[in-house]
Amino acid sequence: MKLKDLFTRTPTERRHYGVAVLVGIVSGVLSAFVKWGAEVPLPPRTFSLGRNEFNPPYLFLRDYLGIDPTQTVYTFSEHVINPVMVTHIIFSLVFAVGYCVAAEIFPKVKLWQGVLAGLIVTVAVHGIFIPALHLSPPLSQLPFDEYVSEIIGHIFWFWVIEMIRRDLRNRITHEPDAEVPLSLVR
Repeated sequence: MKLKDLFTRTPTERRHYGVAVLVGIVSGVLSAFVKWGAEVPLPPRTFSLGRNEFNPPYLFLRDYLGIDPTQTVYTFSEHVINPVMVTHIIFSLVFAVGYCVAAEIFPKVKLWQGVLAGLIVTVAVHGIFIPALHLSPPLSQLPFDEYVSEIIGHIFWFWVIEMIRRDLRNRITHEPDAEVPLSLVR
């Protein structure tokens, strides 16, 4: 495959942007729980760097949005919950909607059932943007465990987004994905 093949576009008349946004919202919420679940057996933070009490979403809320996450706790089922994790749902919604819309235009974004997109997001977000915003040290200073957690978590996250995207899009539109010629289906 050539690099230009990655940017091959689908026929305009086969794109369903409204469906992509709707499916992105559904897959964004559901996949956020998958990402959290991946962090249970593979925690993304280590205590070795002295940053055990602060994670990037916490720092983002505090430093960039001026929200003190420690003041926004609530209790559910006798557990004190810090809603800083709501930022994970918001990020998941943004990435899932973006992915679903991009999949309508650029079918190669779905390579390996979304796994490639998960790897690209891992590098872009955790390798470039989070360190650039000083929410985390550069990758060269992070322990190997964090790489493993983030890579596996993002692979599962995007794989689930893709599974939900494909199923719901095809159910709603009663068509295959936009790059599949309808003449092959009918």
